[in-house]
Amino acid sequence: MRPPYSMIFFTTLAGAAQGLFLALFAADVAAATGALDLSAYPFMVGAAMVLVLSAAGLVAAVFHLGRPLRAWRSMAMWRTSWLSREVILLPIFMATVFVWGLAHALQWSTWGLGLLGAVLALGLYLCTGMIYAAVHAIRQWAHPVTPLNYLVLGLASGFVLAAAL
Repeated sequence: MRPPYSMIFFTTLAGAAQGLFLALFAADVAAATGALDLSAYPFMVGAAMVLVLSAAGLVAAVFHLGRPLRAWRSMAMWRTSWLSREVILLPIFMATVFVWGLAHALQWSTWGLGLLGAVLALGLYLCTGMIYAAVHAIRQWAHPVTPLNYLVLGLASGFVLAAAL
């Protein structure tokens, strides 16, 4: 089994971005409840890091396509395709993270945006995991815990990035 480098980069970068956002949201909740004393700066920098990682993942995913000009077609089958759902959710996640970081910069309430971003991040883990769980040709991936593996690996890499931040 030799997966293309572009897909390795995409799943690693996007998973780390989602995990970083979930770590930042957890810190945001802790700061709002008074358990942590943090300024808005780490949240703004973290949001920028999430956007850079997600964008780099998208660039890597485009290199995996045979014909990148037809990338818009990947959204067409959202009712039956986990890939289509992932392609739709990722830009929505990125927009939510951008507005969440901007809300921190303007010192607005971030609870609703953070919760929406967390739900989108978890949905992206599910979509990515189900893409690979649906590949029956690779016995190791065609397993019900594949989405859980993506969640755990993404959270681990995201929380490591958050600790470094």
